[in-house]
Order: sequence, then C-alpha cells, then structure tokens
Amino acid sequence: FEPLGIIAADDPVSCAVYAREHGLLDTPGWKRFKRIAKREKVLRRAVNQAKLRSFNTAPRFKYGYEIPRNYEHALFLDRRNGNTKWQDANALEFEQLADYQTFRDMGHSSAATPPAGYKKIRVHLVFDVKHDGRHKVRCVADGHLTEIPLDSVYSGVVSLRGLRLMLFLAELNEMEVWATDIGNAYLEATTQEKLYIIGGSEFGELAGHILVIQKALYGLRSSGKRWHERLADCLRSEGFQPCKVEPDLWIRPSHDQSCYEMVAVYVDDLAFGVKDPQA
Repeated sequence: FEPLGIIAADDPVSCAVYAREHGLLDTPGWKRFKRIAKREKVLRRAVNQAKLRSFNTAPRFKYGYEIPRNYEHALFLDRRNGNTKWQDANALEFEQLADYQTFRDMGHSSAATPPAGYKKIRVHLVFDVKHDGRHKVRCVADGHLTEIPLDSVYSGVVSLRGLRLMLFLAELNEMEVWATDIGNAYLEATTQEKLYIIGGSEFGELAGHILVIQKALYGLRSSGKRWHERLADCLRSEGFQPCKVEPDLWIRPSHDQSCYEMVAVYVDDLAFGVKDPQA
C-alpha cells in the first residue's frame, strides 16, 4: 500500500473525489480534503485540469512513432532518434506557407508595431504521421481567440446522397470517375479577418517578427467559407454551376451535349464524373 500522505501530495484532487464518493470526508486522515471537495465547481475544474495535464504529458504514438507535443519536443525527439524527420517536416510546412505568402512580415516586434485595428492571436503546430511513415506538421491558428463573426461562416459539403447520385449518373452515361484532394487548400484563399501573430522559434529567421495573416490559415473561424468561395469561383470559370437540389454537386453540359459532367465537393476532396478528365 502507498501512504495516503504521499498520494495526497502528488494528486490531492483525485483523493478529494475518492473521499467524497466513499463518504470519508469526516474520517481521520481524510478531513484534509473536505475544503477541496465542498467547493464543487472548483473541484470539477481541478479534475478537468488534472485530466488535461495528464493528457498533455502522456506520450502518444502513431505507427510506431512518438508524436511531439510541441516544437521543442519535436527537436528533442529528433535528437533522441538521431534523425531530422520532424525538423524536415516543419521546414517543409513553413516553406509552403512562404510560397503561398500566408504572412506579411512587418519586422521584428522590438522595432515594429502591428497595423491599427488588428488583433493578436497565436498559432500552434499539429504533428502527425501518415500510414507510409511520412512525418507531417501543420501550422494552425488559435481561432478560438478571435471574435465570433456576425456573418455566417457556414461552408457546406456534398451529401452521401449527392455522391451516390453522381456515381450513378456517371456510370449511366459512361463517364470516367476520378477523385483527388487539393493540398494546402485553405491557403489558396485570402482571409478577411484582421489578425497578426508573433513568430515563435519554429518560424526560424522570422522568430519574434510581427506577421500579419493574409491567407485563410487553418484554424481561423472563416477559413472554411473563404476556401469554399475560392473553389466556387474556379468551378464557375470552368463552366460549372451548383445543382439546385445539391449545392455542392457542380454540373455543366458535356461537349457533345449528351449529359451533364459533375464535380462533387467535400471541403478539399473532389470527385469528378466527366467524359474526358484529361481534356
């Protein structure tokens, strides 16, 4: 058995919960937890914080690789494993952000000031391992720090019924069916939110710089809608129009006017039913 004093020093919240559930709060040795247990809201919050702390510190694995909690942990794992897999994945992500001109550099925060009317938020990195062992890093905005938009930011997706309809009509009209996904789709769109961040160590040379967010960065409240609008403009330029009964199923007459070609849209995943996909 472990002495109660040692357990209490390490995790008093769990001890208070146990004492309350088993009626031990008036028992010698357990009275010390009465003050914690009686404040139910505080206790519930403390329990949730204890669970979150345990979740954040517990190691997570995927396909045999340990997933980093943050950028510093990623560097530690690379040093421990004797490779640069996470650093390479991070460098690739920020190269792509630079290619898409996601941020506008205003200079170092010690010498520059953010634009008037812009709100400061944070970003964090999401780490993942693909089924083939590729390491993936995604820079995601902390969109919960922004104001809730007054305008709708809803972005629809094709329904299962719409996808089945497209596949049925494609087979009926002897069309080819292709599927694809668009990499870094959201970064194709421009954001309308006035936000900036201070670059962290993961930004390399831009660490400490004021960076204005120009593109629909993953995590922002309106990014889904901005991408949906951008893709809609592209589909319209190719002659497609949204179906009246299934708005995320786009249609256009085929070249021989014998049927309608279709594109089903599910965020950044597309399915095509067309006569000649390579035309």
